Amino acid sequence: MINSSSAEGIAERYETPFKIIFWGFVGSIAFSLAGLLFLRLFPSSMDLFGPIYNQLVQAPTWLYMALLPIMPILMYVHAVGWPRMWFFIFWGCVIGGLSELMGTTELLTIGGTVMPFGGYEYTHWLGPRFADHVPYFIPPSWFAMSLISLDLARRVIDTRWGGVLLGALFMVIWDVSLDPAMNRAFPFWTFDVDGFFFGMPLMNWVGWFIVSIIIIAGYEYIGGGLNSFSSWAPWVFFLNCFFPFMISLLQGLYVAGLIGMAATAIPFAAIWLSRQRVESSVRMSRS
Repeated sequence: MINSSSAEGIAERYETPFKIIFWGFVGSIAFSLAGLLFLRLFPSSMDLFGPIYNQLVQAPTWLYMALLPIMPILMYVHAVGWPRMWFFIFWGCVIGGLSELMGTTELLTIGGTVMPFGGYEYTHWLGPRFADHVPYFIPPSWFAMSLISLDLARRVIDTRWGGVLLGALFMVIWDVSLDPAMNRAFPFWTFDVDGFFFGMPLMNWVGWFIVSIIIIAGYEYIGGGLNSFSSWAPWVFFLNCFFPFMISLLQGLYVAGLIGMAATAIPFAAIWLSRQRVESSVRMSRS
């Protein structure tokens, strides 16, 4: 486990661009949620905004997804260097993108189940798609959130494989919030079955876990690992869960939103408990 005292912010030369990107990211979330709240409070306003509703949803969402992968680059490149960072970007995008392409093209089916996530397809809401199947925004989001999840996991577990497995679990926790918002509140993607979790099949989480293990293990065992914390990582992870569970709540999916909130608390509770354990050990060693 990287000692909590080694937690770092952003190197000075990256601090200003990071803050610009971060607050643009926050602004895209705030704009989207404010718009949903306004429409919920004043449903008759759809008469005015209806003709441009799709654009009002897509513009901040696309901005949000475009800014997401830039943040971890600026958060960690000063610590890992550009060669390792380019590997992280390449590995996360390629493994994430290929897994999505497998799922959306139904390249591999075992026992009637499409690997690795179950059968699904993306709609037009996330914009242009490579190979006409996977939106260009999706692979970079795998890179971004898997690296941030590894950061959080290494605060809790001091073994490399433990960090890989816990980081993959944190990725699944993100999807607990994400999937109802993107599948039911808005049709960013659709499954070909009516799964147990707001339309999502259990296989989706199994696939997320396995793909996340492959990506994060690659960071650790091929790319040399993440040797530094970023003090911004908990904020970025929280915002990526906060946005979809708030969408669920504002779109009337109250159970999904509450489950997402509860799931989001798990990584932070684990980090807090780990910190308490370390501080207790330090106090005992000094007494």
